[in-house]
Amino acid sequence: MFHKIFATSVVTVGLMMTVSISAAQANPKAMTWKVFGKPLVLNSKTYVLFGSDIGQPGGTDPYQGDTNINNYRSLLCIKKTNDPAPAGLPPSIISPGDATNNSWSGGTVLVIPNIQGKQLTSQAVADNICNQVGQIVRGTSGYRMAEFHDGTGINAGWSFWAEAYGDINGLARCTRYWVNINDQPAATPW
Repeated sequence: MFHKIFATSVVTVGLMMTVSISAAQANPKAMTWKVFGKPLVLNSKTYVLFGSDIGQPGGTDPYQGDTNINNYRSLLCIKKTNDPAPAGLPPSIISPGDATNNSWSGGTVLVIPNIQGKQLTSQAVADNICNQVGQIVRGTSGYRMAEFHDGTGINAGWSFWAEAYGDINGLARCTRYWVNINDQPAATPW
């Protein structure tokens, strides 16, 4: 695992007590993703490519987070169905670092708009929000917060395709989505 603290702020509380606060705690951020391109319709089903736009102004930071958790963003949820990749989906790309990008997630997504990052106090809380809304909106359980590595292939990460329903709320190219990353704790909202 990779942990990095860039700076530490020192806050004096009362007369005799000093508390150290990491830079991450002083300016808490979490990772967000965006939609790339337009949704792709294949055999009457809609597929969307979600991913990281690292290196772009205001883009994804998978190591320290890119968006203050006091902000409201859409929560990206996924239910893994293990369906095979649909015929006609663009092929995955292997990056120079050997990561599998733009791969099939094997799942369907659900977007929950207007979630304040600090509401996501743990993986369990985020997953429960996704699961409850999935039961209400789609009539099925098994949704959880989408994760950086939800694609398929060796070293999957950075982006994935998923099936999305036509009535998906909050789906827009300009919207940013809260996404978990399981091996970079400094980039999660909890």
